Amino acid sequence: MVIREVILQALTALINHRFRAAMTMLGISWGIVTVVLLMAYGDGFHRALMFGFRGAFSDGVVITYGGQTSSQAGGERAGRPIRLKEEDAEALKSAPLVKYVSPEYMSNWPLASDTRQTSVGIRAVASEYGIMRSEVAEVGRFLNTEDVEGRRRVVFLGFEAASRLFGNSPAVGQTIRMKGIPFEVIGVGTNKVQISNYGVGPDKYCAFIPYTVANQLQDTTYVSTIVWQMLDPIFHDEAIKQARGIMAERYRFNPADERALRLNDTIENMKMVSGITDGLKFVLTFIGTLTLAIGGIGVMNIMLVSVTERTREIGVRKALGARRRHIMLQFISEAIVITFLGGLLGILMSYVLVNVIPPRPFLAEMMDDPTGATDIHLLLSANVVTVAASILMVIGLLSGFWPALRAARMDPIESLRYE
Repeated sequence: MVIREVILQALTALINHRFRAAMTMLGISWGIVTVVLLMAYGDGFHRALMFGFRGAFSDGVVITYGGQTSSQAGGERAGRPIRLKEEDAEALKSAPLVKYVSPEYMSNWPLASDTRQTSVGIRAVASEYGIMRSEVAEVGRFLNTEDVEGRRRVVFLGFEAASRLFGNSPAVGQTIRMKGIPFEVIGVGTNKVQISNYGVGPDKYCAFIPYTVANQLQDTTYVSTIVWQMLDPIFHDEAIKQARGIMAERYRFNPADERALRLNDTIENMKMVSGITDGLKFVLTFIGTLTLAIGGIGVMNIMLVSVTERTREIGVRKALGARRRHIMLQFISEAIVITFLGGLLGILMSYVLVNVIPPRPFLAEMMDDPTGATDIHLLLSANVVTVAASILMVIGLLSGFWPALRAARMDPIESLRYE
């Protein structure tokens, strides 16, 4: 009952000084809007980058290149080149933690339709490659197992490669020529957005053929890369260790020799990108917190003024038996109510602004992304609201603590004498 009475008195005091309380709440609202918008911007920045990277690879994909040994092992000298072959891709399939494997031959050749000619990157791959590299067909399909095993002369065109060869005309079912050899178009990819690429360039500018027909077009003694995907990213370290161990046994080098095999590891790349975006989000959150802290200082100043104005009232309460904790609770309650109401208004304003402010230009124009998914969209997530509310709660408690402590320490006799 005592606590209930103290809280009611705090609310009554705020109502009696509503204009002053409203101005203070406005400062808190502005601070919380700043925090939420900056955090929403950071999350949008992170999402845009992740969209660009995930558009190129599925989770847990590793691009493996040959390298050069840096230490002696198995009776072999250091500095020996390691060049990978198709058989190495088959050997990797024996690793328990490896899910999909594809050899990859890469070249740049001219392609010709009946009316047009262009030069694009050629990737000769297995059917599993489409799963690992997120090759989604807008029309038709990607390569399948029958295409590879039957050595069919079929081709899957990237979006831009198809546009260059056929314009707006349907490409599926048409025939194109590579080095004079005819290939049937079985599918066209989506207008794929990707930040990360390697070899012969972005996938939408490439053509994909079965690796089993690559020997009709080029020397296939050595593969350009071996692309493989682990069972699950949680097995990352063990899968890398297994893959290195298999290659080390085949080529007699030390499995710990990282230069012998070069790995383009998507998980490590994602960690690096996440580290950059997390750093940016921390800085933005810190800046927003400082802005909110200024609003908290405003609350503290108002509460100090309130303590001074109500000195005689505090003396009367103490003379009638009010304890220190009751005085502290009253003033802390006032500060929390001001902060809470200001924060609630700020979050509502933030929700409106997030839905009104248009996406900020980022990567879409540079990457020819018609969807705009790689621009920065402000994201008001539950996590953003939770963090903002937590910061607000701390600011509210700190803002009310010093005035409340000052009020609680007042001498009742001196307080009653105050004019």
